[in-house]
Amino acid sequence: MFVILSLIIDLIYWLNKQFRYISDLIIGNVFDPRFDIVLVTGGVTGLGRELVLQIISKGAQVVVLDILEPLEEDLNTVGLTHYKCDVSDPQDVLRTQKLVRKEIGVVTVLINNAGIATGKPVLDLSFQEIEKTIQINLLSSFYTIKAFLPDMMLRGRGYIVTIASVLGYMSPARLSAYGASKSGLIALHESLTYELGSPSLNPQGIKTLLVCPGQLKTGMFQGVATPSTIFAPELDPAFVASSVVNAIELGRRGEIKLPLYGKVIPMFRALPWPIVEVTRRITGIDQSMIDFKSKISKVASSVSSLRNISLLGSKNVSTEVTPTFAVAESTPQENKAALSQTEIS
Repeated sequence: MFVILSLIIDLIYWLNKQFRYISDLIIGNVFDPRFDIVLVTGGVTGLGRELVLQIISKGAQVVVLDILEPLEEDLNTVGLTHYKCDVSDPQDVLRTQKLVRKEIGVVTVLINNAGIATGKPVLDLSFQEIEKTIQINLLSSFYTIKAFLPDMMLRGRGYIVTIASVLGYMSPARLSAYGASKSGLIALHESLTYELGSPSLNPQGIKTLLVCPGQLKTGMFQGVATPSTIFAPELDPAFVASSVVNAIELGRRGEIKLPLYGKVIPMFRALPWPIVEVTRRITGIDQSMIDFKSKISKVASSVSSLRNISLLGSKNVSTEVTPTFAVAESTPQENKAALSQTEIS
């Protein structure tokens, strides 16, 4: 009897999965490089650059919004256009949107990827660090959506991809601002999805996709102790980018959680606190940020909201994605890479 019941459950799951695949393909749009213009925030380095390169390889036009100039090897890439833009500044986003529309065309795929991490206890965070983390990681997505979504709605075609993090579901100690911003992105994705109408019917022709990866092999979390290389391995940015590109090519909606433990973490919120506490102790999640070190030693703001702050002590600030200039304890090439508005989770 148990075997029969198990087989029935497996069949139901399989049928549901097949129905979802078919539904994604026939309802609404799928990414088509012949027609779609893709915009990636924070696309100079890290996951953002991997997304850009893989989308370019499909033959699509790609626009990157970043405060840095492109890397030298990307300067002559066909189909790639960079705009210097501070995505934490709504006026700069609106200004750039007008330029992109005039010079390139209407953006129909928006990938909100920009983000920074500040690994300090709450009491050690400056007000400016808290503000800037929320602005770049969360508010910038509101700004870009408000700027680029109206044209998508007029065309009845669009895709909004939000790069969040599994840490939006379970945030470790010393990562409060980052975790809060990622939780906010998850809520933004959910709310926006249903503002656009029932995902099953896709009445506006615009799909939304939430991506929640675990720790990536990029510079943002350099020095972070991975709790378990077996259960929580570091992810290759190229693998995550490939998963995202494959998903939009298939017209997928909903969420992508990587790696496997990402699918389990949301359930911990429903468990009794003793189980959660024991799990956190076993995994060592709350000890992982203690040795967090960045190459960035000083951060000087280039944004008007922080113009009066000349230097921020940032021993524990990682800025692979930030509208700030930094003086790093590394080579000029590493400095440039560390400053890109490129999200890793």
